[in-house]
Amino acid sequence: MSDLQKTIQDAVKDNIEIIESERYNSKDPIVTISKDDSPKQIMIKLITSERTGAPLKFGKETLNPAEDLAKSNYNSGIRTLNSWQFRTSDKYFNDAAKTARDLQLQQRINLYKQLHNLLKSVIQTSPDRIVRSKGAFFEEVVKLISKYDKLSAEEQNYYRKQVDSLSELTHQLKDEEREIRTHQLLAKCSIALYNQEYLAAYIWLYKIYLLNKESFDTIASGDEILRKALKTLRQYLEAETGLKENEDLPTMASAFDLQTIFIDHLSTIYDVEFMVETKKNFSFPVYRENQ
Repeated sequence: MSDLQKTIQDAVKDNIEIIESERYNSKDPIVTISKDDSPKQIMIKLITSERTGAPLKFGKETLNPAEDLAKSNYNSGIRTLNSWQFRTSDKYFNDAAKTARDLQLQQRINLYKQLHNLLKSVIQTSPDRIVRSKGAFFEEVVKLISKYDKLSAEEQNYYRKQVDSLSELTHQLKDEEREIRTHQLLAKCSIALYNQEYLAAYIWLYKIYLLNKESFDTIASGDEILRKALKTLRQYLEAETGLKENEDLPTMASAFDLQTIFIDHLSTIYDVEFMVETKKNFSFPVYRENQ
């Protein structure tokens, strides 16, 4: 490594530490290039700005080199949110918020952070508590949408309708509407699979079976594969949870395969593409003009 390269590398490292420290103390650091800076200093500041996402100021002009990264993180946050990858989605939105400077993008990021919390709570809250504990949250989000003045009236109305639809769905969950409750359980199962929590996934699948027991038992009476899968699932859960002693755990199909089997039969029971409908119910698609 040349002396120049080491000097630049060390200077960039020091600058990054300073910027991260300022951000930790709730400051919004800017990298400023002055007309008296040497080529080496300019290079150091350019690299620092690119590495940290801090805005770069030169004269009266301010450039945010990380704006594209902020947009990318925002879009990734929406995609992972609608796949119920809540931890990943939260990280994307937080990263986007750190580097976004465009006011409209900032408002959209803040809105989706609120929608993230709303959707997560609806999926994870038990039906008997969902309206009582989350009703005020819906009203709060709807009120906040009106404050995002950089969003068009059409975009604001779109997200209000999205929130209202989810609110209506929570009342159906409270009333133990079987199909909607099954959608919620399937979302819980998908989250467990994503987090590699396979016992939890089996439990959610068994709860789906119990909720739709009559339909599943009718199908299983003529379907040997499903009948064996349900019997083995019950034995497996009894052994794993200690409800019944078994010397040997039964050989289980993978939770992924079993979920696929369940989705196929749920699609038949409810005469709808069940996973597609689940994602439609529990998601916040992004607003697009002229949609």
